[in-house]
Amino acid sequence: MVLFDPQSPGVGAAYDPEQPPYLRLNVTSAVVSAAWPGESTVPSLDEWRVAHGEPEPLDPFPPRAVVGAYLAWFWAWLQGHVPAGSTCTHRPTRVTSLRPDHGAWLIGDERFDEVLLATGHESDWPGRLTGHGVVPAVFPVTEHLTEERVPPGSKVVLRGAALTFIDAALALTEGRGGRFDDDLTYHPSGREPAVIWPQGRSGRWMDPKPQPGTPPASPNTGTMERGREVVATAPTPASALQAVTETAIALGAHPDAVAELLEPLDGDPTALLRQRLSVLQGEGQPGASWALGHAWRGLYDALRARFEGTFTGFEPFADLAGRLERVAFGPPPVNAAKLLSLIDAGLVDDASLQHGLPGEPDVVVDAVLAPPGVVEGSFIAGLVADGLLHSPTGRRGVAVGPDASCLDPDGNPVPGLACIGRATEDVVIGNDTLNRSLHPAVDGWARRIASISEKGSTS
Repeated sequence: MVLFDPQSPGVGAAYDPEQPPYLRLNVTSAVVSAAWPGESTVPSLDEWRVAHGEPEPLDPFPPRAVVGAYLAWFWAWLQGHVPAGSTCTHRPTRVTSLRPDHGAWLIGDERFDEVLLATGHESDWPGRLTGHGVVPAVFPVTEHLTEERVPPGSKVVLRGAALTFIDAALALTEGRGGRFDDDLTYHPSGREPAVIWPQGRSGRWMDPKPQPGTPPASPNTGTMERGREVVATAPTPASALQAVTETAIALGAHPDAVAELLEPLDGDPTALLRQRLSVLQGEGQPGASWALGHAWRGLYDALRARFEGTFTGFEPFADLAGRLERVAFGPPPVNAAKLLSLIDAGLVDDASLQHGLPGEPDVVVDAVLAPPGVVEGSFIAGLVADGLLHSPTGRRGVAVGPDASCLDPDGNPVPGLACIGRATEDVVIGNDTLNRSLHPAVDGWARRIASISEKGSTS
């Protein structure tokens, strides 16, 4: 096996072990494991953290650098457990061409029987901001958000108000020597921008996730199970989606409040963020946002199984998913609290979320990532244009089967070619996760490759 990747194996750009510790994992660490599902030969992330001396109780939202160290460790472990007669090597090279060759595939002049495409986040896309005074990306923060590129005392616009915005805001404050004390009050260093103006389409902040192990993190299990059963047995896609609202109401949300959450915000986004964080901290009763967030997260896997594939009728799911991402997949509580502290310190001016920019910026930072699926101008888009991959109508990604095999327009597997990750989004739903149990196609591909008996096959 040969891995082509200009980044270090296993960590890519998102999980660089050298990145600053304030860049946190946005999903609970309990779901992260490199182990084959159902086996314990390889420790999970949390088991690995304990074995490497991290004191318990573990922070459920550790630095992403810790995850990167775990993934790098696993790559090294893999090198020591390659079966006899096999090889597993890394080439720090970006693949720029792929061509069929009489039942095999050519990468450059090298021939492979099996190829797995796993291109991840695209670094460039037509919607990316460019021009004078523009910083076109956030990551890596040590490259893009330096004091040379974003000077202290400057007025900064951050395009986007989601998770990447929070990372960027922390890089421009905590990353410049600012300090959060024990109650997360912010103490500036003097090297921060004068002001950070967020701009987001919804006019809202993302709602924080509940802290694992606390009462708000544990909705009624019977209610959630009934919701999943409704999704699995619903006679139509519309009734499957209606189960999300019905589950939120069963968890205590008022129907009108649920409907309001699906519409543009009419109110103060920061006041709502403050209120929702206080609920997660045990101050007040859970409301519609809490219930709807749990309903979407809890039913997501059942809905994924229902809507994945290449058939028509995906649009209602895509529309609802776009509305509920801000409710269900927001930051950990600690980052929500840090954001509020930066607002209280006057470093983040939330007025720009709903009322536009109050002044002329010195720097514009693009905190919007490339979309998933087939991105115009990408390597994957070139393969689609060449007819080697197929992107079905109504889906953003390339067509793949249950074992990640790429499919042609007639639904037949393309011999020796498979694809996983963001390039398959909408055909495979919810690729942006470290929870490998959600996407069995990865393991299906591995099983298929392991079963190949012809000697001399390479991938």
